[in-house]
Amino acid sequence: MPDPALPRRDAARAEVVSHLQTLTTGSQRVAQAFAARHGLGQIDLEALLAVMEAERVGDPLTSGRLGEALGVTSGAATGVIDRLERVGHVVRRRDEGDRRRVLVHYGERAREVAGAFFGPLGGITDRVLDGFTVDELDVVTRFLGAMSGGMAEHARRVGLPDATDDTAAPDDTTAPTPADTDTADEPTAPTAADDDVAAERIAS
Repeated sequence: MPDPALPRRDAARAEVVSHLQTLTTGSQRVAQAFAARHGLGQIDLEALLAVMEAERVGDPLTSGRLGEALGVTSGAATGVIDRLERVGHVVRRRDEGDRRRVLVHYGERAREVAGAFFGPLGGITDRVLDGFTVDELDVVTRFLGAMSGGMAEHARRVGLPDATDDTAAPDDTTAPTPADTDTADEPTAPTAADDDVAAERIAS
């Protein structure tokens, strides 16, 4: 006998997917508005967001790891970092635990402009979260965590170099790249325009 709950479950799943699509579209529009207001290209914005998230979880990125996150070479990532550093959005600092490694940190300028732009969104988020119980938030967290993991896996599959490919960025925890060890005090000039960097996501 068919499960009478199936139609309701299918409808609920469809509604969740629809809300996710709407949320994603809205988030992209907000991010694009921020990028346009502050003269950031798409690759620059993605790099800045990656640096922000890495620092938030206490695991700052090297240029090599940023390249992996963006799907570009370490050299191309260095060019992006140079552009962001010149306008104060990021800063390079030596790793206190391993002076051979150079880490990329969120700059004070980025904190100021992001706080002013995204501050109202934080208030909206707080109001929404206040409407859920702790148990409900646990379910939401589990769902979003699983979706984020699935999306990251899909992104790696369709857009990033394979981890076993010799051309992929090296593991910075075992062998720092020249870009990570030599550019802390003398940032190099950008190595590619935004369009060129973006093109490397598939062909790097």
